[in-house]
Amino acid sequence: MLIRLYCLAALLALPCALSATMAVKLDLSTLTDKSELVVIAKLDSKSAKWNAAATGIWTHHSLTVSETLKGEHAASREFVTRGGVVGDRGQHVSGSGTFDIGNEYVFFLWKDDDGRYQLTGMVQGAFALCDDNGVRRAKNSFSGLSIVDATTLKPVADKAPLDYTVADLKKAVAASNKAAKEQE
Repeated sequence: MLIRLYCLAALLALPCALSATMAVKLDLSTLTDKSELVVIAKLDSKSAKWNAAATGIWTHHSLTVSETLKGEHAASREFVTRGGVVGDRGQHVSGSGTFDIGNEYVFFLWKDDDGRYQLTGMVQGAFALCDDNGVRRAKNSFSGLSIVDATTLKPVADKAPLDYTVADLKKAVAASNKAAKEQE
C-alpha cells in the first residue's frame, strides 16, 4: 500500500516537473553573439500552422521592424516559435513564449536549417519594451524555462530576467558586434 502511495505521488508530481524546459541563462553578449539578427519591432500578427508532416505546430509571428541592431535591415520580418493552436488542436511548448499583438519588443533571432528565424535562447531572446517613468526599458523573461547551470544542469539561484534601458541595450549590442568583427 505504501509503495502505491509513493508511485501515485511521483506520478502526480511528474506533470509539474515536465512543465518547464531546461535552459542555460544567456547574458546579453551571448544573446547577441548567437543571433544573426537583432531587431526592435512591433508584433503585427501571429498565426499557427502545422509543419509539413503534420506532427508539430509552429506559430508564425509577423513584425514591423523599426530598427535593426544586428544583421541586414528589412521593414518587416517573421519568426516562428514551437506550439500554438490550429483548429481544435493545440500544442504547448514551455519556454516558447507568448507575445501580444501591437506590443514592441527587441528580438534576438537565429536562422534554422529551414531558413526560419527563431528566438535565441527561446523566450530569453525576446525583450518586452515598456515605459518606466519616461525611460524606455527592455526586459526579457524566463517564463516556462527552468534556468540551470551549464556544467552541472542544476537549478541556479540567479533567476532574475535581464532588464536594461533601451539605450544601454543598444550600446551593449553594438559593443558585442564590434568585438565580434574585430575577432574575425
